[in-house]
Amino acid sequence: ATIMAKAFSRTAPKQIEHWAKIGEMMEDNPELSYEFVKQAIIAKAEKEAGKLESYNFG
Repeated sequence: ATIMAKAFSRTAPKQIEHWAKIGEMMEDNPELSYEFVKQAIIAKAEKEAGKLESYNFG
């Protein structure tokens, strides 16, 4: 965890927390790919940071 944390500029506890979040999501949704779960986490962070734009259909 320490090596991965350093690679992604996180503390070791935050890296473990990140892995736990992914693991929980994967267990709750076994039909989803890791890439989809990763992108969902990124999208949620972008939304919370106010970085999304409205999309108008039609």
